Amino acid sequence: MILLLIDQGSSAGDVLAQRLASSGFLPHVCDSTAEAAASPLRESATALLLDQGLEAPDAAVAIAQLRAAGMAQPLVALSARDDWRERVAALDAGADDFVVKPARSAAAAARPRAAIRRHAGGRSDRLAVGDIALDLRARCAWQSGRPLALTRNEFRLLRLFALAPEGFLSKNQIADALWPGDRTISGNAVEVLVARLRQKLGTGRILTARGLGYGMDMEPPASDGPERDGWRSTG
Repeated sequence: MILLLIDQGSSAGDVLAQRLASSGFLPHVCDSTAEAAASPLRESATALLLDQGLEAPDAAVAIAQLRAAGMAQPLVALSARDDWRERVAALDAGADDFVVKPARSAAAAARPRAAIRRHAGGRSDRLAVGDIALDLRARCAWQSGRPLALTRNEFRLLRLFALAPEGFLSKNQIADALWPGDRTISGNAVEVLVARLRQKLGTGRILTARGLGYGMDMEPPASDGPERDGWRSTG
C-alpha cells in the first residue's frame, strides 16, 4: 500500500519511513502539503500520514490544504505537541486519527491501517451538508437538487466550507488552503472568489464575521433578511 508521508518539521521522517516500509507500506516522503498535492502518487496513495514537528504550523491548516486539494484518502496526523485544542481542530479539519508523539512504530503503522479499514467499510465520494451536496470525485455540486455551475476554484471553496461547516475561515486560511505555497494571492482575490460563490448560492448562505472571516450557513435561510443568528451576512 502506497502511503504519502508529509513531513513538516519532523526530525525523524526518514526513520519513520523505514519503519512504515517494514510494516508493509510503500512510503513516499513529501516535505510539504503542496508537494503532496503535486505528487504523481497522489491518486494511487492508499493513505496520508502527516508528521508534525514542534515548530510546524497547526496540523489543522495542513489538513485543510490537503482536503481542499481533493485528497480524500484516510489521513492520520502525528504531532509532537500534546495540545487537545490542536487535536480537536485537526479532527474537525478532516483527519481520521490524531497521534501524539513519541509513538511506537507499531502504533504509527497501525493507525493508518485502521483508518483504511474504516474508509473501506463506509467510504463515499458524496458529501452532504444541509441542502448542499457535493460529489468529491466528479467535482459537482447541487443545492436542493439543482446543479450548481461552479468553476474549479468555486467548487474547492465550497468543499472547504463544507469540511468545516461550523467554523469561520480568514482570508489567509482560505488562500493557504486553495493555493498552498503561492504568496502572490492577495486578499482581494479571495474576496472576489467568495463573492462569486455567494452569488451562486443565494443570499444569506455565506456569512461574514468581523475579525473571524467567512463561514457558511449550511441550512437554507428562513428568510432573505440581512441578519441571521446574530451574524452579518451580505448577498
